[in-house]
Amino acid sequence: MNQTTNKIKSSTYLTEYSNYMTEQNKSINTINSYVKDINLFFEYFGLVVDESPIISRDQIVKYKDYMLKVKNMNAKSVNRGLSSLKSYNEFMIREGYMENLVILSMDYISIQKTSMSPTKTSMKEMNKFMEKVKQNEVARNYYIVRLLLNTGIRVSELTNIKLTDIYLNKKKLRVLGKGSKQREIPLNKRAIEIIELAIKDRENYNYALNILDSKYLFLSKKSEKLDTGTIERIFNKYSNIITPHSCRHCFATNYLESGGRIDVLQMILGHSDPSTTMIYNHPSQTRIMESVNNCCI
Repeated sequence: MNQTTNKIKSSTYLTEYSNYMTEQNKSINTINSYVKDINLFFEYFGLVVDESPIISRDQIVKYKDYMLKVKNMNAKSVNRGLSSLKSYNEFMIREGYMENLVILSMDYISIQKTSMSPTKTSMKEMNKFMEKVKQNEVARNYYIVRLLLNTGIRVSELTNIKLTDIYLNKKKLRVLGKGSKQREIPLNKRAIEIIELAIKDRENYNYALNILDSKYLFLSKKSEKLDTGTIERIFNKYSNIITPHSCRHCFATNYLESGGRIDVLQMILGHSDPSTTMIYNHPSQTRIMESVNNCCI
């Protein structure tokens, strides 16, 4: 018997269900949570699963009403309970114990999505991270982090930057994105400064002569082009939270909160679908609180 079934109060049907969930590679916490919800349902009706394993449509309607009006559960908790019962219902149908699905899509409560930025990393956290990289890594690695943060480009796009892609006089950078699609993005003054420093570092760093002939901006001691794994390791070394994609999120959020246009951001980030960019068109928690506080009367 596995670790999960030891925690099940009722036997045969829930044990079978638990074993099935284990075969589906569900986590122990998920299985135990579902089993707990199912047990609570049967206990409410004063039933024992082995004796009355079948659930009815009428029971679901009554139990939902109980969760909302008596237990005063929020919509998320009600939906979770219904999802647990639906999973059990589907298993019972699969095993031939039941014929019909009694939990319907209409039973779930619609929950309005919160309009929050997907950016979970604050600039304070990002600045601390960058300082660690600056103090402990070679200059090249610090420039990589700063350039990601000031351009919003992907790691793969950064490793593909060639010297011929850089137009400092026009304040632009040519980027090779997904699907080998090229785009030109504007460079802010910090990005220009970082690129200039990276070019000087490229010339002064102890690279082999054959590597120095490389056409790429960021080099490796082992090859003429830096690989994405090296950049991932830099981030993993100094943070369990901040990733290269965090820099992209921070750039996008800061751009919009500084008054940038959503259609321009779509171009900068290289999104083919506008809806992908729209997730950034929401204020951060900090900005929301600032606005609310500014509305004091």
